[in-house]
Amino acid sequence: MLLLELAFTEFELVGLRSAVAAHASEAGMPADRVDTLVFVAYELATNAVRHGGGSGRLQLWAAADVVYCRISDDGPGIPAGVEGKVRPEPGSPGSRGLWLVRTFAESMHIAAGYGGSAGATVTAMIPFQR
Repeated sequence: MLLLELAFTEFELVGLRSAVAAHASEAGMPADRVDTLVFVAYELATNAVRHGGGSGRLQLWAAADVVYCRISDDGPGIPAGVEGKVRPEPGSPGSRGLWLVRTFAESMHIAAGYGGSAGATVTAMIPFQR
């Protein structure tokens, strides 16, 4: 079931948080999991704005007590080695966003745009219960 689909730029990031929270709550997701979903969506959307050309698209849908959050952009892609599988060293610049998403989400998948090709799509899965 599609909960939300919207395009965003930097100016819509704050509104994106509210929209994700409202739609996830309406779908019956518990408040603590809504907070996790909002964090994940905001982190991915911020990455799209900062590194993906200044804008992006969000799709949020629910299936079998799981909410999926997909963020895509038309930027230069995600550089090889920045898939968020390794915790960044304290004090290192950047590269925390995808690692944080992997930490808080049940799973995360990067499609298209990996290794420097145009555009990137990242999908995170947040179950209703932890």
